[in-house]
Amino acid sequence: MQANIRKIGAFYLLFVLLALVAVGQIVNLQFIHKPGRSYSKKTTREDVLPCTRGSILADDGRYLAFSIPEYRMGMDCVQPDSALFAKNIDSLAICLANFYKDKKAAQYKKEIVERRKEGLNGGRRYLFLNRRLLTYQEMKEVSSFPILREGRGRGGRDEVKVDHRTYPYGRLGFRTLGYIKDQSEIPSIGIEGSCDTILRGKDGIQPMRLTEGRNWIVDTDRETIQPVDGLDVQLTIDIDLQDMAQNALMDILRKTNEVHAGTVVVMDIPTGEIKAMVNLEKNGKGGFDETYNYAIGRKGEPGSVFKCATLTTLLEDKKITLDTEVPAIVTWNYGGGAPFVDHYLDRYSTISVRRAFEISSNNIFRMLAARNYDKDPKEFLDKLTNERRITYDFPFELKGMAKATVKDPTVKTGRGAWNMKDLPQIAMGYTVEITPLHTLNFYNAIANEGVMMRPHLVRNYQKEGQIVKEFKPEKIGTVCSKETAHKVWEAMRGVVASEGGTGYRPFSGCPVQVAGKTGTARIVFPNTGRYEDRAGHKMHQATFVGFFPFESPKYSMIVVVYSEPTYNNFYGGSWSGPVFRQVAEGIYASAIDWQDPLPRKGSLPQNDGLLALQGQEDIHKGLVPNVKGMGLREALALLEKSGYRVNFEGQGIVESQSPAAGDTAKDFTIALKLKEQYLEHETK
Repeated sequence: MQANIRKIGAFYLLFVLLALVAVGQIVNLQFIHKPGRSYSKKTTREDVLPCTRGSILADDGRYLAFSIPEYRMGMDCVQPDSALFAKNIDSLAICLANFYKDKKAAQYKKEIVERRKEGLNGGRRYLFLNRRLLTYQEMKEVSSFPILREGRGRGGRDEVKVDHRTYPYGRLGFRTLGYIKDQSEIPSIGIEGSCDTILRGKDGIQPMRLTEGRNWIVDTDRETIQPVDGLDVQLTIDIDLQDMAQNALMDILRKTNEVHAGTVVVMDIPTGEIKAMVNLEKNGKGGFDETYNYAIGRKGEPGSVFKCATLTTLLEDKKITLDTEVPAIVTWNYGGGAPFVDHYLDRYSTISVRRAFEISSNNIFRMLAARNYDKDPKEFLDKLTNERRITYDFPFELKGMAKATVKDPTVKTGRGAWNMKDLPQIAMGYTVEITPLHTLNFYNAIANEGVMMRPHLVRNYQKEGQIVKEFKPEKIGTVCSKETAHKVWEAMRGVVASEGGTGYRPFSGCPVQVAGKTGTARIVFPNTGRYEDRAGHKMHQATFVGFFPFESPKYSMIVVVYSEPTYNNFYGGSWSGPVFRQVAEGIYASAIDWQDPLPRKGSLPQNDGLLALQGQEDIHKGLVPNVKGMGLREALALLEKSGYRVNFEGQGIVESQSPAAGDTAKDFTIALKLKEQYLEHETK
């Protein structure tokens, strides 16, 4: 009897303890437990929700750079339960082998099984099934394979999105745009580099938690941070004009082995918008490439193109007029050292300032500066820098802008000390270092009736076609009066229109009236400080800079060609003038009205509304649409969203497609061949 009572008491105590545990668990769940906080690091994770990098657009909205989403398929090999894994692993391996065609099914099975064992023992559990990047349609196909079709939670499938950067016009404007392969890179050059924080966007975060069944699910108790895609950046670059400038520069570089590089920059005069920026150099393989931005990074003594700043200063100060006659001194000495000899003056006894500018006489401009400013050289230098602003270091969107330098008359001792002969040297473009863009910006101000605008490449930032931030034309200041600007126009027009002018021959018969200035400057050899090497070789930069059309200026342009070490002389009129003319004629031939935007010539086909509409109609009929002539982005958008898999090779514009337009795609795969239409001739 007593034993039975003890047994009943023990059972009663057990039930009381169980009840207390149950009550304690209820209290914990109701009042103590905080959802989302009790998971350890092993039972929670944060997945990245990738953003998409913004596109770079041309002035008319065509894509210069954009990101194509691609995918790499991975798998958490521990996630599938034992029954699902055992039943389907062979089928999965066969599907992977048939799809990727790089390994046998047995090898795929071995890798997955070994990674699963490693994960079950506390080691690595994640495996990239293949490193190959997949298109969206390919990713969907692989996602339908056994086990993977069960999704992330049950099947362990994990597709990693990678944004692959595409440049539909190939190397066109390469140094201006910059370059990256995928969004993980941090670019350092071009617009890709300078606007990286705008283009990049911000990845999101998706909190996940592990269930008791060992499935990963969205953790709804923690906040999901959505990704923010990067903004699109629209540039001022005109694709067709960029093409004209690049082809013209290639033509002149191809003609001789004595030149190795060059740059062309075209600006819209009233706004300062850069419409083309070309930087080419020979790559040693018979072709050309853009590896260095000569337009902004290569500073040097500009030579005779600087005489325009000297002339403007003399006119603005009313020291001279264009018709002022001065002695034509062939041999002249100022400030000591070897005498200056100017054989351009051999046939003159006196010469007008206008004619001296046309024939680019060094001695006349040396003499004019010395006679008018030798008592106070600082006055001349201050006018050049503070009023003419030819050495003004304006802010620019690209990194690597070289700082302009000019000798300071107040420095009396030490390296760089002022010398009496520096004044006449500066007047003709020596003892001063500026970039081609500095030079062009001054000439653009002259063409703009004395108003200097800030050169710029970025027009706006956009999101889904809506402007988020716009960059309007920005006035830097006034470099001279309108009256003086028009007098300089006359002098520049005489350079190309007057017989004997240094620009007369290359522009004879030109259908568009050009005003400009030639310039040739010798380049100092690196590490020597001398203009010749020991063998007597010299290096030059040959320049032509100006604007057109003369009576109603719309575009300004500079062309600079850099020589190899040579015994020969180079001249701006002979080497850079023809490039300038070819571009100016191309623009003139394309423009119906100088006051309207240039019409598109169609040399670079783009996806217009009619083409897209026809493609949609073909899809509705079950036929392959015609995407020839489209850019890659437009072709992919049309085909992939309609269920087609797309393979492509090359870059540029869709040249051919298989199956052809109007056929049927048996396996819903379409192959595109792209052709870049800009550089095809460089290997001929």
